[in-house]
Amino acid sequence: MDLIPIAFLTVTTTTSSAGLSGVLPSQLLPYSSIIGLVLLFVDGVLFGIAVKKALVSVVLVVVALLLAAFVGVAIPFVSKGTIFTHIVNIVTYQAAHIGPAFYGLPIFFIIGFAIGIWRG
Repeated sequence: MDLIPIAFLTVTTTTSSAGLSGVLPSQLLPYSSIIGLVLLFVDGVLFGIAVKKALVSVVLVVVALLLAAFVGVAIPFVSKGTIFTHIVNIVTYQAAHIGPAFYGLPIFFIIGFAIGIWRG
C-alpha cells in the first residue's frame, strides 16, 4: 500500500532568536518545525485535560461571582473589544514570526485538545 502525501509544509528559517531557534542546540535546528508541532500537540493534550478537569471549577467560579454580586462586591470585567483586540495582536505577532507553518498550528492544537478531553 503506497502512502500519498496530502499536504506539504514549507518552513523558512530565520537568523533571529524568535521561536525555538534560540532554545535548541545547533544539531536540532533543522528539526525545529517538527519539534514545535510536537510541543504544540502536547500543549493541546494538556489543555484538553485541564479543560475536562476544570468543569467543576467553572461552576464554582460562577457561583462565587453570583454570591459576590449578591453581597455587593464589584467585580471588574473586561469588554469583548479588549479581548478581541488582544487576541488579534497575539495572532498577528505569531503569524509574522512563525511564517507559513502558522496555519498548520491550530490543527495540531485542536487534535491534541480533542485527545486530551477524550482521554483525560
